[in-house]
Amino acid sequence: MVLYYFTMKKRSFVLAIALVLLASAAFSQDYNSALKTAKKENKPLLLYFFSKSCYYCTLMDGKTLADKEIAAVLKKDFVFLRVDVDKSEDLGRLYRVSGTPSSWFLESSGKPVGGMPGYVEPGDYKNILDYVKGRHYKEMDLQAYLKNASARR
Repeated sequence: MVLYYFTMKKRSFVLAIALVLLASAAFSQDYNSALKTAKKENKPLLLYFFSKSCYYCTLMDGKTLADKEIAAVLKKDFVFLRVDVDKSEDLGRLYRVSGTPSSWFLESSGKPVGGMPGYVEPGDYKNILDYVKGRHYKEMDLQAYLKNASARR
């Protein structure tokens, strides 16, 4: 399990976002609202990309995201936005989503932390949420954090 980081330079990424926003009116009001809310509440933003025709999305929804602890953390500590890639293709392209489900984590400023492609078991997802919520990405990579988390169990 690896958290993928943007390798683009900061300015290039900001420019890419600006160009896509100008070129496309397809970005939903929900996305813009979620960015504003994240900044206002100083919470990380979680973009959860899914498709209604995706088996693993159904599994992720029914098992991982339905977990009571995960649901509570998402409600309290994150701004959570579900993005249907079949309806928001431009947003999926912006975040280079090549398959679903896919979770993208952003700082409250909108700066990308990274993405997690695929289905993730509830225990691992809890650790990933703790990693992002605690801003541990500023001091270590996800693999090191998960190794430490499993050692604490």
